[in-house]
Amino acid sequence: MHLNPDTALRVRAPRLRPAERLYYQRLLRRVRHLFPERSRVLDAGCGGGHASEVLAEWGCQVTGLDVECQDAALERLQQGGGIFCEASAEALPFPDAQFDAALVKDAFHHMKNPQKALAELRRVVRPGGPIVVIEANRFNPVFYLHLTLFGEHDHFTRRKLRRFLAEAGPLAATMAESRCLPWDAPWLLAVLNFAEELLEKVRVFNPWLTYQIAVVPGKGRAK
Repeated sequence: MHLNPDTALRVRAPRLRPAERLYYQRLLRRVRHLFPERSRVLDAGCGGGHASEVLAEWGCQVTGLDVECQDAALERLQQGGGIFCEASAEALPFPDAQFDAALVKDAFHHMKNPQKALAELRRVVRPGGPIVVIEANRFNPVFYLHLTLFGEHDHFTRRKLRRFLAEAGPLAATMAESRCLPWDAPWLLAVLNFAEELLEKVRVFNPWLTYQIAVVPGKGRAK
């Protein structure tokens, strides 16, 4: 498929900062096996292209998509020959079964019609291919104050997210991963990683201090 050159651009990639790299590596490590080398991956709602860079480093052929073009995404997506496409996830400009997998990180809660976007994602991902959905935990105290209350991010509760995704069919998997301490100082990385590993293992904290991760299978066709 040839994308309009006004909306699909090949770009250059700066490097992630150490704390950013730790964040995305921890967040994606449990789904790493779903993005094998040379797989065609759609990063829907790619924002600044941070996750796209990690996927490209794994050898994936990444297409980043967002409703608005960010300079950071344009700069990052050339990593591994990436492509950026400016479009809505609710009306994807791709044919059926175009991709082997998709990643949707912290995007569904921004959409006017997430049900339509999920249906579109299932259409463009090959039958059985994974659509990895990552959404912040609404009740994580770090997110709740500055994003949910003051940033007007309408994050999903765990129950609401499961109900929304179950409308598309049985979930292939559900998982959780901690990311609760938003520090970005390189000298704190070892302490940060140790704290997150520890908190993730403490059951009393786990429901409050985790990201929500689910995998939905692609259909490769419209309903």
